[in-house]
Amino acid sequence: MTRRTLISAGVTTLSVLAMLLAVDATADESSLSAGLKALQGTWVTDDTDPIDARWQFKGENLEVVVNGIEYVGIVKLDEAAKPFGTMDISISEGPEDAKGKTGKGIYKLEGEKLIISVSVPGSDRPKDFEPIPDEVYIFELKKQ
Repeated sequence: MTRRTLISAGVTTLSVLAMLLAVDATADESSLSAGLKALQGTWVTDDTDPIDARWQFKGENLEVVVNGIEYVGIVKLDEAAKPFGTMDISISEGPEDAKGKTGKGIYKLEGEKLIISVSVPGSDRPKDFEPIPDEVYIFELKKQ
């Protein structure tokens, strides 16, 4: 094989791989609920917020960094729950006291603003959007 043939074969292989990845991403996104589709992307706290947080939704995968502490997990939504949609985060990576537990929360999406009320992993779901020190945390996030 000539060098030109090898380069051409490499470009073709990369093109096919890119198309397969694009099809896979589209298939994954099409299986997401409407609520989860609306949350896709990165959400951050305002610069004036005392909590520095970034929530990144990638399909059902969720990566959260709060004041430098990282959490990784799978998120399940029930957007039909009343009076607020519910969010369950199965934490696979994070601090030892959170790993393997589920963070239960409620949320509301208001345009480009996402408000999440979440309990300490392993605790009961919050009933409203009022913080309780060391028990329930409120995140007011904007789409990045």
